[in-house]
Amino acid sequence: MDKQKTILVVDDSKANLTLAKQALDEFYQVSLVTSGSTALRFLEKRIPDLILLDINMPEMDGMETLRRIRENDRFKDIPVIFLTAKSDPETEVECLKLGATDFIAKPFVPQVMQSRIARTLELEEYRKLAENRARRFESIASKDPMTGLWNRSYLSQKIEEILANGVSAAYMIVDVDRFKSVNDKLGHIKGDQVLSRLAHMMIDAFPDDIVGRLGGDEFVIFIQDPPEHDVLCEKIRTFQNWVNEDLKETTNGIATLSIGIAIAPQDGNNMDTLYDKADRALYVVKKDGRNNFRFYDSTLPSKQAKLDRPEAIEMNIRVLMQQLKEPGTIRGAYWQDYEPFIAIFRFIERMLARSEESFCVMLATLLDKDGNMLDPEILGPSMDVLFTAIQDTLRKGDVFTKFSGAQYVVMLPSANAESGGKIAADRLTRRFDAINESPEVVLKTDLTMMDMVERG
Repeated sequence: MDKQKTILVVDDSKANLTLAKQALDEFYQVSLVTSGSTALRFLEKRIPDLILLDINMPEMDGMETLRRIRENDRFKDIPVIFLTAKSDPETEVECLKLGATDFIAKPFVPQVMQSRIARTLELEEYRKLAENRARRFESIASKDPMTGLWNRSYLSQKIEEILANGVSAAYMIVDVDRFKSVNDKLGHIKGDQVLSRLAHMMIDAFPDDIVGRLGGDEFVIFIQDPPEHDVLCEKIRTFQNWVNEDLKETTNGIATLSIGIAIAPQDGNNMDTLYDKADRALYVVKKDGRNNFRFYDSTLPSKQAKLDRPEAIEMNIRVLMQQLKEPGTIRGAYWQDYEPFIAIFRFIERMLARSEESFCVMLATLLDKDGNMLDPEILGPSMDVLFTAIQDTLRKGDVFTKFSGAQYVVMLPSANAESGGKIAADRLTRRFDAINESPEVVLKTDLTMMDMVERG
């Protein structure tokens, strides 16, 4: 047992406190108090790993003490074991509803007390580990894999939460001009490097603000309680000039930066409205020659204004299809965030189940030569290379997403036999090896057919 663990014992009987200390002192740091009110004052100064709490105490009994403990966010997760001479079901049910972890009967047996405390502390460690893992996976699911910025799903949720409080804010859409030309002339790896570099520059320039990637070459900077207009303009102008100098060098003068800005609450008080207004401002910047920034105002033309003319109605379905189609040059496998990936996966599974066909799933993992996890400094850039390799080599019907910090999972609907999956895996491995500049990084691929997966 870990002597570093701390136990707070609360009992109005000094004899019981002495017995508890004798039973536990060899294994834990033990603190003793004689009332519920004293226990609450103790918690304000020090939070123990576990509380032993007597039920029957004068003034404030154990149940009221536990009720107050659970009302405080700082204390609510501390495991509490009741010390009780009562063993009736009604008392136990009431204690469990209040959040008690266990019971130890009085007069207690030292070995029983030691065993139950050890078990409770062990379960608490498992709970904390599970919470930490959940937070880590939640963070992974909220991040854009290429840039490490917040993804569109997280941005929508977080920004809506902030705007619900009626705060003032600046919503900026940041767009790389002529990014398609960067990809076409310099290659997709260079294009990905440009986006990653821009992401780091946005974080450096706006360290206290929310920075995220909407998709493609479109980013968002959300500034809560922005400075006055002239100060904000100067900050944006300085940032834009800094990025443009970098883009001039990294893209051979092809790319520049355009920015559209909307202000809350006057331009809107929700994510969709602010996006629409900032996008209209960005549209005017692009139309006027790019490489500038502009704030939204009501005189700006709508991007859809030309569709409002009667003679343009017959063109609406054509414009709609153009907007629905994937923009730019369609590359290989289709990237999706994890949640949409799951929806697509289940849709494909349903479709193929009707024809009694199967499809292949591939897990691509980056490791070192000994099969161990890579250092983060190496892993991040290598995951970007793997992202590019997947898009370059797999088919347009394949769909992939990030599964962990070192893994992508790929659906291969076109590979309806395991041999097709092996061909795709070999092709991916060859491409990754060709563009990977870190010799210590190894790509491992695992394949399974959907008809081999156990279904509930």
